[in-house]
Amino acid sequence: MKNTVAYILLICLVLPLSSFAQTINIDNTKPRLDTNGQIVDAHDGRVIQFGDTFYWYGTSYGSTNGFTTQNHYRCYSSKDMTKWKYEGKLLDIQPEGVYYRPHVIYNEKTKKYVLWYNWYPKLWDGQFGVATSDTPQGPFKIENDNVKMYRSDVGLGDFGLFVDKDGSGYISYNTIQNHQVSVEKLSDDYLSSTLENGGIIDQHMEAGTQFKKAGKYYLLTDYTCCFCNYGSGARVYISDHPLKGYTLINNINRYPGKHSLKINDGIKRGTSYETLSKNKNGYDAVEILFDEKVTINKLALHIFTGNRLENCGDVNNPKVHPDIVSPKFEIFEWNNNTWKSIKIKNQIIEKSALKEEIVLNFSSSISDRFKIVPIESDTNIYISEVETFNEETPTNSKGSFFITGPNIPQKPIIPAQQSYVMKLNTIEGEKYIWIGDLWGSASDNIKGHDYQYWSAPLEFEQDGTIKTMKWKDQWSVELKK
Repeated sequence: MKNTVAYILLICLVLPLSSFAQTINIDNTKPRLDTNGQIVDAHDGRVIQFGDTFYWYGTSYGSTNGFTTQNHYRCYSSKDMTKWKYEGKLLDIQPEGVYYRPHVIYNEKTKKYVLWYNWYPKLWDGQFGVATSDTPQGPFKIENDNVKMYRSDVGLGDFGLFVDKDGSGYISYNTIQNHQVSVEKLSDDYLSSTLENGGIIDQHMEAGTQFKKAGKYYLLTDYTCCFCNYGSGARVYISDHPLKGYTLINNINRYPGKHSLKINDGIKRGTSYETLSKNKNGYDAVEILFDEKVTINKLALHIFTGNRLENCGDVNNPKVHPDIVSPKFEIFEWNNNTWKSIKIKNQIIEKSALKEEIVLNFSSSISDRFKIVPIESDTNIYISEVETFNEETPTNSKGSFFITGPNIPQKPIIPAQQSYVMKLNTIEGEKYIWIGDLWGSASDNIKGHDYQYWSAPLEFEQDGTIKTMKWKDQWSVELKK
């Protein structure tokens, strides 16, 4: 009897804990399927939680090229973001045209679910439509298929919707002409624009999305990407106001330059090197990104010196080679959204066969991002290896090394076109998930079967900046119920 009572008490203690949270498991390596085993065909929209259910709104492309009047909007629902139920089309009846970017928000005052969408009666005559429904899955009734916006005269393209904590609604959108992005306030019922526009934030941009965290407003967008297989970036603009005052901070979906394994492969001698070229804007640089903040106070640079011009046939020149001129360097740490110079205490040079080891000593610096820039040299510099130290101990934290410069392209980290940033309520607080379409990822070459990438929760610095993303095949998080 005592054992039975103890067992019942144990169940009573465990059940509340198990019902407190549920685990969300995300896998970016496989297509997401609905409950009928079909690949989810929903793109360039959003995943949003209403109540205890997640709703995935997107454009269905099927086997088309994406520029046809066959495009339509779909809704899927799920309790765990893994098993998705197809709920049907959002619009039963839609005027003939080409449709993109469905976004649904909920209006607390009217108790209506509001769908905004971008459509083209004729490419590229872009305009916005708005529709409503009593339920999140629809179907939605079109209220206005040509909403007047402050910048309607230059065509309306990609957009995102955001609802502030006070219930105010905002739309961030780009124009067809020059793809200029701005933010505009919606009416109280979210069915129209107040025409209050914060002004042009940037141009040649698309697929913007807004959210708010710790009192700061974030707008993420990047260069136009027309179903591009290589993906777009994710520029981060931050402001203290939802409409205006946005400042570009960084791009969380761009490598800083050319990823290099040579300068961190342990080979310190020979012709395994990277070239830092000199151009009109200065030298290329070495940039190091660590997984976490590290403390370093010494760098060792191993430089190949065997690339000097040879003297062949000039019998009057007594020199076999030009002199070896040791380069000097500057070091910078990433601090409060900018590069901060680190004062070098001394530079020690040790020469050996075809190599120089240049050791730079400086006061301890704490950061997850460093940059090494050559100065006072007129020739290219050939770096075989870069080592980082804290006192005399090599830095154990994993770092990625890049060659950066104005002529070196910054490629996307996640080869996806941004769609939305989703908020998740977890046991650790609000988390934000970056969502993008992986165009060209379907192995059967059907556009409607292209995958989506759902990032692990974005990581924020104390100053509000967002850390650069990294590809993750799988990740999980505990949701708060």
